[in-house]
Amino acid sequence: MKLITFQSLEALKDLINRGYLECREEYINLSKAGVTYSWVLEKMNGSIQNDTGTKYPIWCWVKCYNNICPPRHKGEPVEGFDVKITFTKPEEDVFITDFRRYSFLLHNTYIPNSAEDRESFDKKLQKAGITETDLTAYVRPDKYKEHRTDPEYLAICQEIRKSFDRCITTDSDILQGCVWRVNLDEVESIELLHDKGYRYGSLNYRRKDGKRPNWREEFYKTLK
Repeated sequence: MKLITFQSLEALKDLINRGYLECREEYINLSKAGVTYSWVLEKMNGSIQNDTGTKYPIWCWVKCYNNICPPRHKGEPVEGFDVKITFTKPEEDVFITDFRRYSFLLHNTYIPNSAEDRESFDKKLQKAGITETDLTAYVRPDKYKEHRTDPEYLAICQEIRKSFDRCITTDSDILQGCVWRVNLDEVESIELLHDKGYRYGSLNYRRKDGKRPNWREEFYKTLK
């Protein structure tokens, strides 16, 4: 399958000089994303063969509406997105998740399977007195110094974590992927992104009304 990843010039040098590209741990903000990454790594290690012992994945685009990756938009470039690399992988070597549902992981929010399920879980949170901020604190130690540790709260966080499996799907019009490595002989094309007046490879930009997309709300609209 054809995939696209946006990388830095430093990563491009790695790809050319070493003949492959792997994710370097020093480029990951583990204080911000470590808890979320632990879920990704657990699921990816359980489903995608890793012959190289690579610790962290490379993110890529699988599908974005009628294309593979988001179209460019006027605005500030994403830091570190200097090159667009198109490559191919067998589908069994790609850990695929729904882009909208993945946003739930970033906030430690329950992914419901129906509107009724969402309403039921919201009532459970209200009964336990658990707020959205309480939930986010569980996955953002960089932003919150502590989180609740009572048994009811921790049990609900575990229930939320189990719901994240609903993120693993190809049933979506926006799909992202993770691969352990990109080999140079898998690369179809490399495009240097010279135009600094555009934002490449990202859907998180301000729309004409000045607001950023709320992907959780977008997903809620699909529930029945």
